Amino acid sequence: MSVGPLPKITFQTAAEVCRRYEPDEEAMSSLQEGIGPTPFLDALAERGLWSEAIKFLSQALPKRDAITWASQCVRDGSKSDLPPRSVAALDAVDAWLKDSTDDHRRAAQAAAEQAGAGTPAGCVAFGVFFSGGSLGPKTLEHAIPPADELTGKALAGALMLAAVASEPENAPVRLQAFAEQGLQMARSED
Repeated sequence: MSVGPLPKITFQTAAEVCRRYEPDEEAMSSLQEGIGPTPFLDALAERGLWSEAIKFLSQALPKRDAITWASQCVRDGSKSDLPPRSVAALDAVDAWLKDSTDDHRRAAQAAAEQAGAGTPAGCVAFGVFFSGGSLGPKTLEHAIPPADELTGKALAGALMLAAVASEPENAPVRLQAFAEQGLQMARSED
């Protein structure tokens, strides 16, 4: 399987991306010196390492695209039975995607806290909060920037949780579908 060209991934090597999270041993065995992101993702796909592909894509995609992808997967995977707090968290994500202001970023944090970090929607909303700005209160004189990898880690968590949220026996199929949606996002040129 060839994942094809991935214009949205601008990292030169897969190792640059892998330093932002902890790939498992099986994924690391595909990480040859100097391998690019596309051949690395090809290797993960060929071996059916979909959860590893998700973790990689959540770090490799631009944050806005990764958030769009994760939010869509969580909504699509929920079968419309999301609790109100999760719906509110995803609505806050949508508001930030439409208008990426600090107020919307902080509203996503508040919605994430209400939904909870143990929910897919809460994790996506935390991903928005971690996407930039400051982790400290607005009143703090000096910004406390989030670590660059936090958004990707929150989004990967969201997708792992979404894969097992209902009918966990179907998680492998969901993980593959989520990874394929992420690859589609990485292929897009817009």
